[in-house]
Amino acid sequence: MTQNELYSFFEQLKEPLRQYKENKEKRMDPGFNVFHLISDYYYRETFHGDIIAALLSPDEKHGEGNLYIDLFIKMINRKKQLVDKQYYVECKVAKEYSTNDGELAGRIDILIKGNEHCIVIENKLNNAPDTYRQLPKYYADLKDAGFTVDAFVYMPLDPSKEPNKLDWIDDEVQYIDSHLVIIPAYQNGDEVNLIKDWLIPAEEESVNEDAKFIIRQYNSLLNNLTIDIMDNKEILDFLSNKENFETTISILDLKEQFCNKIKEEFIEKLKNKLEKELKYEFKRQGKDEIEIKNPAYSSWRFVIGRVPGNVNRWYRCLKYIGTEQFSIEHLLWPIEDKTSPLPLGWNYYGAENKDNEYKGFWDRLQTTLIMRNGTFADEIVGEIQEAFHEIKRQGLPN
Repeated sequence: MTQNELYSFFEQLKEPLRQYKENKEKRMDPGFNVFHLISDYYYRETFHGDIIAALLSPDEKHGEGNLYIDLFIKMINRKKQLVDKQYYVECKVAKEYSTNDGELAGRIDILIKGNEHCIVIENKLNNAPDTYRQLPKYYADLKDAGFTVDAFVYMPLDPSKEPNKLDWIDDEVQYIDSHLVIIPAYQNGDEVNLIKDWLIPAEEESVNEDAKFIIRQYNSLLNNLTIDIMDNKEILDFLSNKENFETTISILDLKEQFCNKIKEEFIEKLKNKLEKELKYEFKRQGKDEIEIKNPAYSSWRFVIGRVPGNVNRWYRCLKYIGTEQFSIEHLLWPIEDKTSPLPLGWNYYGAENKDNEYKGFWDRLQTTLIMRNGTFADEIVGEIQEAFHEIKRQGLPN
């Protein structure tokens, strides 16, 4: 790969990357979102199932009757003409519906039961893997119960995710495949998806203002959750096409070397600041761990290290190496305890912590990119100073 070829490669990537960054910035902030405020469970499938089932059920307190279920059926039929809504004028919506095909038990995430007809909704908005014979065992149970399954709605977060069919037999493949619709949370272009074809119309057609608010907030949450997978198709197509494939692989092979180069530049900058400006002692422990000593606190070390096997994930902690015993409660703060006197994300361990676990990860997927930022070393120096000052404020042994 010549230098000119490399320049040409990155020049062609400029516009797709600019568009990707712009779209991501627009979509990544859910703003003042009630679901972010009240729960950290929105990565679990039951969280999404509860909301979707509540909207679909005509008996719920949204007061919109069959509006949301009619719009849901319309969305299914836009993907594949399968459902006659006359069978669902009088319907019931069940969550975690138990099935047993005589051999395997299971639970359907959401089941819409109409007049001898039904719709199976398999919620994969947390991108969970399929269980063994997941859709076939549901189909067998419902068929035995006298239902005609009009549609199997498979709802992943990632548009590329599909049901696992390796454990299906031929008859099941024929029926389930012909009644299967994959409807992701979001997908670029005109492809049918949950946000564009159900949530947005549901909000627009709702009369109940509380229902409008809940749908709008849930829509915002789903948008936020799909950031990492939805706006990169053009980039991936470019990287994987025949002309660019070898160049892409060559660049990926340089990833670790690149990250190490940035890391070493950052560590050198940090070392200079600590040794020359603060007169702290700076010691490398192997290539991926640093110990920093403030001479005024000889029983303590500030430790920065890289998580083994993860080129982009780092930890930092304050380490006690003295012999004096004191209560661990005075030394540890929970990672997300906002009452902690130290910056959010800090944890400590001392002589009484037998496991010697480092806690308080720099839990940032792009730590290498952050290290490239010219002010990041200054931020870490500030945190190190604050950590040593806190020892004194807490009355801990020096």
